[in-house]
Amino acid sequence: MDTNTFADFPFEEIRRPDDNMFNSWKEAEQAGFKENQIWSVTDCDGDWTYGPPTHYVNIIGFIATAETHDGETYYHELEDRDEDET
Repeated sequence: MDTNTFADFPFEEIRRPDDNMFNSWKEAEQAGFKENQIWSVTDCDGDWTYGPPTHYVNIIGFIATAETHDGETYYHELEDRDEDET
């Protein structure tokens, strides 16, 4: 059962050294993160959703966190984002 939370993503994002998101969850894994530390980031009409790395629809990138996830939780940030934030 999916857990949907409509709130800001609560964890600090870890990105590539150039501050861009990882291009794939495999790239994040190769950077030393475990699958349960990697989050997919998707865009739906300007709203961003953070979820398990296996999500593949509307992907804009992948981030990692020091915290782990359960593979079922999604955080939905309901605010328009600039393309420059990716």
